[in-house]
Amino acid sequence: MPQKNAQDRLWKILTPVLLVLAVLAMAKTLFVGLEIDEEYAFSLGFRLVKGDRLFYTMWEPHQLSALPAALVLALYTAIAGTTTGALLFVRAVVLVCKAAMSAVFYRDFKQTLGRHGALLSAVVLFVYTPKWFLGPDYISQQFHFTVAAFLCFYHYYTHGFRRPWLVVLGAVCACFSFLAFPQSALAAAVIFIGMVLLGRRGKEPTICKIPRGAVLFVLGCMACAAAFLAYVLPGMGLTVFLQRVSLILNDPQYDFTTSQRLALLASQALNTAKFLAKPLAASVVLCLLWWAKTRQKRDWIGLALNLWAILAALLCVVRAVADSSSDERYFMPALVLAAAWAFRKGRGTAREPLFWLGFLPGMAAYAFILRSTLLGFSATFMYLTWPALCGCFAMLACRQENPEQEKLPQGQCVLAALLVFLLVCRFWCVLVTGWKPANVATANLKQITAGPAAGTWADEKAADMQMALYEALEPFAGKQVLQAIGEQHGLGFMMAGGTLTIGQASVISGTDSDPRFIQYYEELPEKRPDVILYDEAEVRDMAAFHAWIEENFTITARYPVTHGTAHLQVLVVD
Repeated sequence: MPQKNAQDRLWKILTPVLLVLAVLAMAKTLFVGLEIDEEYAFSLGFRLVKGDRLFYTMWEPHQLSALPAALVLALYTAIAGTTTGALLFVRAVVLVCKAAMSAVFYRDFKQTLGRHGALLSAVVLFVYTPKWFLGPDYISQQFHFTVAAFLCFYHYYTHGFRRPWLVVLGAVCACFSFLAFPQSALAAAVIFIGMVLLGRRGKEPTICKIPRGAVLFVLGCMACAAAFLAYVLPGMGLTVFLQRVSLILNDPQYDFTTSQRLALLASQALNTAKFLAKPLAASVVLCLLWWAKTRQKRDWIGLALNLWAILAALLCVVRAVADSSSDERYFMPALVLAAAWAFRKGRGTAREPLFWLGFLPGMAAYAFILRSTLLGFSATFMYLTWPALCGCFAMLACRQENPEQEKLPQGQCVLAALLVFLLVCRFWCVLVTGWKPANVATANLKQITAGPAAGTWADEKAADMQMALYEALEPFAGKQVLQAIGEQHGLGFMMAGGTLTIGQASVISGTDSDPRFIQYYEELPEKRPDVILYDEAEVRDMAAFHAWIEENFTITARYPVTHGTAHLQVLVVD
C-alpha cells in the first residue's frame, strides 16, 4: 500500500508534466518546419478541390489518399475564401483529431491498462506521427485511420458486442486506411479472421451463422468500395478507368521485382543488425548479472527483450541529438520482438483482441508495404509502430491482470523510452526540405508571411522558396500551372489565393521527366499550362522534359524571380 501511494503521488506530478510537454512539442510542430512530402499531401487534396478527377486527370501514385485532405481544404476555402494560411488550419484540424483519438483511447483503456499506463499510451499516440509533420500524407493517414478503426472494433468486442454501428464506422476508417496505402489492405483478411474467432469465443450474435461483427465489417467495406466506384467512374467508364490504373501502376519509380527488392533490403539489413547488436548484448549481460544475483524465477526472456528495446530507443535518442536527425528508428524491430513475446498465452485475456485486431493486422500490412515501398529498410520501421504499440499495450494489460507476478512496470518503461525519443526529436530536430539534418540551434528559421504557409516558420531555403512562389504566381490568378521542377513544391499550386489549377500529370517529386507526362498532354490537351516554372537550382535531371517543353509550347515571355536563396524562372505560354 505505501508503494502504491508513492506511485500515485509520483503520477500526480508526472501527469501535468507529460501533458504540458506533449502540448508544447506538438505546438512546435504546428508552427515550425516544412518538408516537400507534407506539401505533396496538400497538393493532392487541392487537385480535387479545383475539379481534377481521380485517375482521369490525376495520374498520381498516391491519389487515393487525396480525399481527406480535399475535405479539409474545401472546408477552409469555403470559410476563408482563400488558401492563404491553409497549412496552419489543416495542421490544427489534424492535431485536434489526434487529441480526440487519444482521449477516446484513454477512456476505453484505463481499466485494461490501468490509469497510468493508459495515460502514457495516449500521450505517445498524441505525440507520434509517422513522418513527424502534421499534414495528412498517405503514410499518416494509413496510421491514424488504422488506429481509429481499431478503437471502434476494440470497443465493440470488449463491451459485450454492443453498439454494432461501431463495426461499420470502423470499416469505413479501415477503408480510408487501405485507400491511403492499398498494399495494407491485406490487413482486412486478418481482421476478418480475428473477428470470427473473437465472435465465436465470445458467443456473439450471428448472421447466417457467421459472427455479426465479421459480417458487418465485410458489408461496410463492400459499401465503401461501391461508394468509391460510384464517385470515380461516372463520365470515365470502366475501360478508361482500368487503363488509367494500369498506367499509374507502371510508374518507372516502382519498376522492380520482388527478388530485387528483397536483395536491396538484405543489403541494408546489416547496418540495422550491427546497431541492434550493441543494446542486445548489454541487455543480455544485465539480465545474466541480475539472475546470478537473485536466482529469481521470472520471465527472463521477456525482460531481456524489453530491456533491449529500451536501450535501443535511448541509444537512438543519443544519435538523434548528435546527428540532428529524426530518422533514427533502429529500435523498432527490437520493440516488435518484445511486443510479439508479450502476446504469448494471451487467449481469453484482454490481450487477445489487441492481437487479432491490432498487432497481427499491422504486421500483415507491414509485410506487403515492405515489398512495395521505395523506402530503405530502416525507413520502413515507421510502419512497425502500430503493431509495436499494440505489444506495449499488451505488456500493460498483462501487468494489470497479474499485478503480483508483474511487479516491474516493464510496459510503462518501454513506452517511457519511446516517449523520450519522440519528445527529444520533436523539440530538438527541425524538418527541412530533403530530410536533411537540422536542429533548433543551427537551423536558420524564417517566418513565411504569404501564401498557404503564412504564419509558419521554416528553414531559410524552404521559406525563401515559398515567398518566391508567391511572388512568381501572384500575377497569374485563375491560370493553369506546370512546375517543371524535380522537387515539386506542392503549396505553390495553392498560391494566388487558391485560384490556380494544376496542369500536369502528377505533383510528386522526381517523375517530371517521365515520358507519361508527354502522353498526358496528348490525351488531355485541356490541361496544357498557361505558366511554367523552372528552378534555377534544379537538383534532378530535367533536361529531357525541359527540351520537350521548349519545343512543344509557345513561350511568349520568360523572366526570373528571386527571393533570398530561391531562384525561379517563369515561362508564360501562349
